[in-house]
Amino acid sequence: MAERSVIIHYHLFKNAGSSVDAILQRNFGDAWIEIEGPDGKKLKKDMMEDFIKNNPDKKAISSHTAEISLPEVSGVKIIPIVFMRHPIDRIRSAYDFERVQESDSPGSKAAKAGDFSHYMSWRLSTPMMTQIVNFHAVRLKDFRKFTTNRETQNFRPRALYALKNLPVVGLVERFEESMVKYQNLIKSDFPEFELFDAQANVMSDPQKSLDAKLKAFEEKIGRHPYLNLMQLNAIDMELYHFVKDKLWA
Repeated sequence: MAERSVIIHYHLFKNAGSSVDAILQRNFGDAWIEIEGPDGKKLKKDMMEDFIKNNPDKKAISSHTAEISLPEVSGVKIIPIVFMRHPIDRIRSAYDFERVQESDSPGSKAAKAGDFSHYMSWRLSTPMMTQIVNFHAVRLKDFRKFTTNRETQNFRPRALYALKNLPVVGLVERFEESMVKYQNLIKSDFPEFELFDAQANVMSDPQKSLDAKLKAFEEKIGRHPYLNLMQLNAIDMELYHFVKDKLWA
């Protein structure tokens, strides 16, 4: 029997992570913490395991860079939180965010330097192309075992394995319902855990439907770039529909 439970929120960029963090911080206070990999690089499974062992006071951890692979620590039960989003809507949200954020990051500079075609061309020419190419698959592929970026043939099956084996997979478009599922999962270990309205770092109109957002984005960037994005994200589209149709049917 686990002597301790730890929530790990794998904060995927523009997947409602700031809202999840706000809920965790309000529930756990100083027992919640954000940690990242060295120099902003990947926080590997063994690093997360060491952190959990060396910080027994922490009950909830959030990380943008943590490898989505459940830590194995004796006496500790891990409760993972992972959200998915329609791949094209996530790209739209990321682009809109990088165009307005006060930052000198390469992504923000590229987004402000021209239109979406310029931004997409820049992304595709850099190692950071995964921000707009099968982003979810790349983040989920290491769940069972580490998968190098050269093993593209393994991205789809290993990402699907992760989705099938995570206890809950949230959907950004169904945030409130997703958090109710997480609340039910978390309460068995943290009975006082509660939800509250938390819409943090939201760029678009929450009342606007997904279809309307996608249509407006297609009109903004043009039909050809939109279809190109769909092709580039074929694996992510399959993963998204798996979660939407199989796990949220």
